[in-house]
Amino acid sequence: MLVMLSAFNVSAATSIKTVTDLRVLKAQSEEVKLPILLLFSAEDCDYCEAIRQNYLIPMKVSGEYVSRILFRQVYIENFSYIRDNSGKLIGGDQLALKYGVEVTPTILFIDAQGKELAERIIGLSGADYFDYILDTQISSIDTQVPEVVPEVVVPGVISGAVSGAISGAGSRH
Repeated sequence: MLVMLSAFNVSAATSIKTVTDLRVLKAQSEEVKLPILLLFSAEDCDYCEAIRQNYLIPMKVSGEYVSRILFRQVYIENFSYIRDNSGKLIGGDQLALKYGVEVTPTILFIDAQGKELAERIIGLSGADYFDYILDTQISSIDTQVPEVVPEVVVPGVISGAVSGAISGAGSRH
């Protein structure tokens, strides 16, 4: 049984989860406080498979991105169904239309609410430095996340003034 569990963990680590419910995706993103790298893919798209196998899965398996981004994918074929934020069943193609995705592969970088956080990547050009492009986009999101400064409460002092003074003195830019 231990062997089966180990095989399952390896299998889970070597794949990209397919989105089936946007409400679940939102909850997952909010729970771990991470943005989402969302690959719009098609079943017969060789470039999509190349991106998954040569870039996304190795990035995921490396462990370097586990605290930076969630990796997910959506198939845009009309047989691929997803629950939207209201629970309504929609096609993957409808979600692609909502985001203006016209070709596969397209990679979006979104927050839990579905807002794009960085420039999307369309297609697979520059294969020699595609991992650099991905990392640059993820890093640009990292710099957008504000540093949380704990609020210090000092009796007799307005706490906002203290936390503002602390964040001004210790912020990293």
